[in-house]
Amino acid sequence: MDPRKRTWIVVVLLGTAVAIGYAVMKQGDDGEQRSMVSATVELRNERMEPANEVADEQVEVARPVVSCRGNQLQVDTNADVESVCLGTLTTKYNGSVRSHQVATLATPQRWLRVEVAGGTILSAAWGGELRPDFYCQGAACKGITISRRDARGARVMTLERTQLMRAPSNEMSSVQASLQLSGQLTIPPEELPEFACADQGVSIVTSDSSSQTFCPLGGAGFELADDGTKRYRFTSLDGESIVVATDQDQQIRQVQFDGEVSLACRSFGCGSVRISAADVEGARRFTFAGTTLIDADSGQTNAVLNGSLILPPL
Repeated sequence: MDPRKRTWIVVVLLGTAVAIGYAVMKQGDDGEQRSMVSATVELRNERMEPANEVADEQVEVARPVVSCRGNQLQVDTNADVESVCLGTLTTKYNGSVRSHQVATLATPQRWLRVEVAGGTILSAAWGGELRPDFYCQGAACKGITISRRDARGARVMTLERTQLMRAPSNEMSSVQASLQLSGQLTIPPEELPEFACADQGVSIVTSDSSSQTFCPLGGAGFELADDGTKRYRFTSLDGESIVVATDQDQQIRQVQFDGEVSLACRSFGCGSVRISAADVEGARRFTFAGTTLIDADSGQTNAVLNGSLILPPL
């Protein structure tokens, strides 16, 4: 063979070997680079996960729970639900209307006023200064109830998601159309002014230990039937009444109390009731000395009446 042809074949073979080796080395380098990139991405992901968990824990921080020793209300607005502690509830009188008022302990001070006539809720208002910010009236004051009196004469006012609408005078909460109030407020035993029930009044203690003092500030009078019988009626500011029915000879035939419960006694069961003769001015006194009235329908509830009521001159 020609030496020049042999030399050319060797050169071709060497060139092919070098090309193949370079390709293999390049592929290996690329694989290592891809492996390093994948490892780096995985490592970065592993390092970020704990940071996400910490961020979640920081977001889910529990709201402090407000603890009140006395009255407490929950105020539910569009943006938040707030629990507020309140002071002692006070009651003011305007004729037959009771105005129950209570204010928050923290500043800025806010107040709640609920007006009641007998067992009817007239209005409710929630405000921060002199004028109410939110209010309701009459039938719109849903969710407000007042319990019967306990042995001390105290009652409980319950507000269950009572909705109050924004008052026209409220310019600060134009975006807040309404709010809801929930909670229970203690109404202390009422201390009537000394002149309110002077020289008269009847204590009523029921079998379930409910206690109250009946004061006839709502008026007194009598009805005369065609057969000569009379019904003397005494009414309190709450719309409760004590009715004493007599025959033609002024003998007691029935005594009935209508209020939180309806109780009565008849004829000889009312023997402890006395009606005095008219005084020089024409007034008469009705005295109750341990008079027991019972629930005629169920017989499960009874009440004992002690005290006296004055029928003014007619």
